[in-house]
Amino acid sequence: MTVVKVASRYPSPGPRFKRLGPSSGEEFRDWLVAELQKDEDLTVDLDGTEGYGSSFLEESFGGLIRLGIDKKVVLNIKLISNEEPELIDEITGYIKEAILLREGA
Repeated sequence: MTVVKVASRYPSPGPRFKRLGPSSGEEFRDWLVAELQKDEDLTVDLDGTEGYGSSFLEESFGGLIRLGIDKKVVLNIKLISNEEPELIDEITGYIKEAILLREGA
């Protein structure tokens, strides 16, 4: 099992896309893809950052689906957020919405 602690690399998560600024959701998504290629048993610890914008989270996790990562793999990512537990539901919603759009529902 691999544990990714967001705050270790992105203490202040930024915008959706790399072209909009540093520490983007797109950049974090690419990091997740690389980690999933090494180990599909992935845990993401969301605690310890200065906060998250919805665009960062949507691109990070919904973006995995748009890149073609298998939905079972993405839904299997374990999310930890003791500081803001509502983030888990928010991220799960982004993933499910991306799945619905990809499947044409």
